[in-house]
Order: sequence, then structure tokens, then C-alpha cells
Amino acid sequence: MKVTITIITLLIFSISCTILLNHYTTPVNGQTSNTIDLQKLTSITIQNTSLSVPASSAKINNQSMPHAIVVALPIREDGRLWIGSVTYTASKPIEVEVLHKYHPIVKPDAEHGEPSNAKWYDGTPIAVSTMTMFSNTPVTITDKPYSVGSFSFIGTALLFHKTNGQPFTVTYSLDAIAKNVTK
Repeated sequence: MKVTITIITLLIFSISCTILLNHYTTPVNGQTSNTIDLQKLTSITIQNTSLSVPASSAKINNQSMPHAIVVALPIREDGRLWIGSVTYTASKPIEVEVLHKYHPIVKPDAEHGEPSNAKWYDGTPIAVSTMTMFSNTPVTITDKPYSVGSFSFIGTALLFHKTNGQPFTVTYSLDAIAKNVTK
């Protein structure tokens, strides 16, 4: 009897949490998550389909054309890093980017050079790891190119990206945790 009551209680709690999460939205650079406030979670497992939006950071980064993006995991306000894995399929060949906050202790000189970097839409300096192994090898199905991929990542944010500004759709499954940086 106690086991049955405990299972029923857990089931009701789980359904209640799901209902609450399904009504909570958080804007991320013009996008809205259908289900959850990612800033408040330390563990997330989701499956989502999103339409790209123009990146609002074009003027900050002196871009003549806004890039099209989908923010899968935003930069965390608490400084934690996202660690996880993602599998995706996109309607067009795209890039996948893992972002890192960029605050070098020693400013790189001309001999060493700087890593790829830009500014997030709020002006935060970021280094950019562009995953080109997926964008350069689209899968062709009925003569229509798609990008697909699956990989592990660690970084400040995760996004899907198209530099020429063409809109795209991406469906992805994502499992990640937010961890504190070891100092």
C-alpha cells in the first residue's frame, strides 16, 4: 500500500512539474523556449524544433547581414558551463557553434594571434568554436541538402547558425548539465 501511494504521489508530482514547465517561457535573443527557463536548471534533457531568427548582434560585430541563429543553450548568468551532447537535423546546411566567454588574462599579440571571437547580443565578449565537420558534409535526400550531426560539447552556450542569414529549421535532442568552473 505504501509503495503504491508513493508511486502515485511521484507520478502526480511529475505531471505537475511537466504542466508548470510547459507554461513557462523565457526569451533568448528574440526566441522563446516553449517549456523551460534554462537559466534556472542545472540539468536538462530536451527535444525541440526551432525556426531561426536574425541574430541581433550584427551591428555590434560589424556584420553587413544578420546571421540566422537558433540558441539551443544560452549563456548562463551564473557563470556555469554547459556540458553535454546534442544530435540534430537541419533543413539546410548550417554551422553549429559552441561559445566561450572570452576574457584573456594576457592579450594575444600579433605573433600568436587571437581565436575566433565576437560579441554576444548583450555585448559579452565570446570566443567561437564553429563545428564545420557538419556544415561541409550535408546529407542529400531527394536532391535537398540537410545538415545532420551528433557530438559532445562543453562551453558557455550552444547555437545553430547560418552566416548568410538564410532562415532554417532545426530539430535537436539535447542532454546537458551546468557545472561550476573549477578555479
